[in-house]
Amino acid sequence: MTTQDGSRPNRRQMQAAQTRRDIILAASKLFTQHGYAHTSVADIAQEAGVAVQTIYASVGSKPQLITAMLDEVDAVAEIPQLAAQIQQSHDPREVIALMVRLTRQLNERCHDIIAGLRSGAHVDADLAAAYAAGAARHRDGAATCAQHLAQLHALRPGLDTATAATTIAVLLYYDTYAQLHNEHGWSYDRCEHWLRDTLNQLLLPATTMADT
Repeated sequence: MTTQDGSRPNRRQMQAAQTRRDIILAASKLFTQHGYAHTSVADIAQEAGVAVQTIYASVGSKPQLITAMLDEVDAVAEIPQLAAQIQQSHDPREVIALMVRLTRQLNERCHDIIAGLRSGAHVDADLAAAYAAGAARHRDGAATCAQHLAQLHALRPGLDTATAATTIAVLLYYDTYAQLHNEHGWSYDRCEHWLRDTLNQLLLPATTMADT
């Protein structure tokens, strides 16, 4: 774990980060159970085991908690770092491997927040908007990855960029991981390997695969 300036965090910074995460997880749980409108900042403070003022100092007001949930997902899953590596890579197989790793970390490290947003989205408009925004970011990431592969002239013959983007988005969607991991008992390692190999086969030319 590093701070924004690249240095290692001290104990106080690590404790502050954990407190922030505890608050976000508590809010996600209560928003899911009781709805956004029926959850007070005091309720969240009690669930997280902190003072009300700590919430305002660490995260902000209740509306800001929803934005914080999405920001927390990005930070914990290291999405900005992996997204940058994807754009810098000129190896199609590495691009796919990094995209799969990104979504693995997203699901493995942040499944509690994602599940909370998704469950609450069925009953609360604010959470529905936040979950929809997250889904849109997922589709945008898949499109960016497909466009990068197209710019590298790496897509198999006859495969257009839009179809490649849809393929990536569907295979790396939250439901796919949930089904493989929760319903079929696959480890995250097995999910990652299978999804990487499957996307290689679906997206890349046979000659590229023959070189592996």
